[in-house]
Amino acid sequence: MDRRALLKALAAAPLAATLGAHGAAAEHRLLVLVFLYGGNDAFNTWVPYTDATYYRVRPTLAVPRDSVLKITDRHGFHPSLVALMPAWDAKELALVQGIGYPAATQQHYRDCEIAFTAEDKDLLAKGWVTRALEGHLAPPEAVADVVALGDLDVRESDPMGPFRGDQLGVVQVHYASELLQKRRIADCVLDTNTRGRERAARASRLIPPLALKTSFPTDPMGQSMRLAVELAAADRALPVIHVTLNGLDGDKHHSVDCHWNQREYHGDALKRLAQALAALRAGLAEIGRWDETLVATYDEFGRSPMENEDKGTHHGLASTHFVMGGRVRGGLVGEAPRVVSMHPIGGPAPVIDTRRLWTTVIQRWWGLEASGVFDRRHDPLDLLRA
Repeated sequence: MDRRALLKALAAAPLAATLGAHGAAAEHRLLVLVFLYGGNDAFNTWVPYTDATYYRVRPTLAVPRDSVLKITDRHGFHPSLVALMPAWDAKELALVQGIGYPAATQQHYRDCEIAFTAEDKDLLAKGWVTRALEGHLAPPEAVADVVALGDLDVRESDPMGPFRGDQLGVVQVHYASELLQKRRIADCVLDTNTRGRERAARASRLIPPLALKTSFPTDPMGQSMRLAVELAAADRALPVIHVTLNGLDGDKHHSVDCHWNQREYHGDALKRLAQALAALRAGLAEIGRWDETLVATYDEFGRSPMENEDKGTHHGLASTHFVMGGRVRGGLVGEAPRVVSMHPIGGPAPVIDTRRLWTTVIQRWWGLEASGVFDRRHDPLDLLRA
């Protein structure tokens, strides 16, 4: 058996054995959620390089026109995102422009609540993923319903982010590098809920080390993506992996939450994100699971188009997010947030409700019914190939 066939065999013989008839959501369909903790700057991610207002309202932060990775005659990627170009060229990367929640408050705590529950009126006790999957759990022998890598949620009463509600089995591992070394989830858990604690206690078997040709970055984001690939190979019944992009020192202000000195941190954060996502794509393709995986970034809100007095950007509204996968219909969706001269806090309203993206995940990816998950019906986005 050659090496590639061996890797595929490992992926087909997971910790969880086989799913069987457990009513799980879309067998072997993995969702990787990537949380851009702190609210990413859409304007310096998807750069309006022909817009004179952009260069006027961002005198020190605007990305130089000559360095932009030009995609259309008006917009291009920040140069730090160059590692994503192969996925874009392969039409396996979609850019969802102008996405967000219409009633966002631009306050971190409240808007994290909105992002995790996908409710902007009467916030529910359950996260949106919990409401979608609570009747479609992974089989009991699976390692978990969700493995979260890195930071997840600051709320003490139920710190499980989009997985709140104590219905799913959630296991949070803060340091991917620790689990890659120790190989046993129960030895590396930072936090769990009730079902997650039960799952972790039963997951006594070591995660088998996987020899991969793919090279992964050595920073926490890169190691989280390596662990995601190894988990995807070891347990095909695992439906969700959550990864958080944060500052290298654990401070979100040294990542994408750039109220000050944005040039020092934002480009580096985008570079770490792009390189980690590129390695995830290569690793999942290597084990034969890229077509079974959907990757989506999200955050609590975007940034203002205006540069502030501290050479950073304050909170805004509409953001721009990446959706990747072997079955993704690559290209542009929605409209880029407009660059407007305004107060340094705030920004253009979203043109796409984030719940349309999550409806796409629930209905088109998992094959489940989304009508009861949100307070009203949302049309899915045209993001996936058959």
